[in-house]
Amino acid sequence: MTRWIQIYRAQLKVGIAAMLQYRFAVLIWAVWGFVGPLISLAVWTAATASRGGSISQGATTFSRADFAAYFLVFMVFSHLTMSWDAMEFASRIRDGQLSPQLLKPIHPIHRDVAANLAFKIVTSAMLLPVWGLLILIFKPTPPANLWQPILAVPALLIAGVMRYLFNYCVALIAFWTTRVDAINQLYFTLDSFLSGRIAPLALLPLWLGTIATYSPFRSMISFPVELALGRVPPSQIPLGFALQIFWLSLSVIALRKMWNSGIRQYSAVGA
Repeated sequence: MTRWIQIYRAQLKVGIAAMLQYRFAVLIWAVWGFVGPLISLAVWTAATASRGGSISQGATTFSRADFAAYFLVFMVFSHLTMSWDAMEFASRIRDGQLSPQLLKPIHPIHRDVAANLAFKIVTSAMLLPVWGLLILIFKPTPPANLWQPILAVPALLIAGVMRYLFNYCVALIAFWTTRVDAINQLYFTLDSFLSGRIAPLALLPLWLGTIATYSPFRSMISFPVELALGRVPPSQIPLGFALQIFWLSLSVIALRKMWNSGIRQYSAVGA
């Protein structure tokens, strides 16, 4: 354990130093994460205004302030769980950049995890005042209770690890085909619809909401967001955590198998 702490401490120092060298570019990428949630918030705010101040689906009701709370929390949680390995891994194989990484005594994923954490540490410090300003501007509804936001903390940690591993599994498809743009686009499209990025899952049609509930995408972000807002029925909380553990375990197994199989036929295209 001491060895891994030292490894990650060193990798984080390198990652943070690199991020600070390109802080303006890093800030632009971080701010880009505002665009999707703010567009969705604007759309649903307009829809709410046209329907008398609230939108209902079954027993669920969202007002303008409820939508503000949902998409602002979603914005923060999405930033804290994001990763970009699925978009970069194919280029490493095409350019041969993966080859020297394989010569090192630790798995390349540890370097990638440290870089991801460094990005989030640096950008979160930059964006914290902006998040606070958005809360003051939009005046979101506070959480319905105090104990569910506490449970949202471990749910967010599990979601972050799971989302990273799922994205890394998508990235590893590049071992078999370096043209993975279409696969990545399909993955992120499913993520947009089934994770609650476009609309709260409770407002989806029943059949689509059911699919989303049991898909890995809700566990990656929507479930922690709903907990932070106090919108998960108490009877459904154990199921939510059970699904997170299930999908997390599956992602670990898939990553191991895909890496072991892919690395055996890796041909270092650009080396």
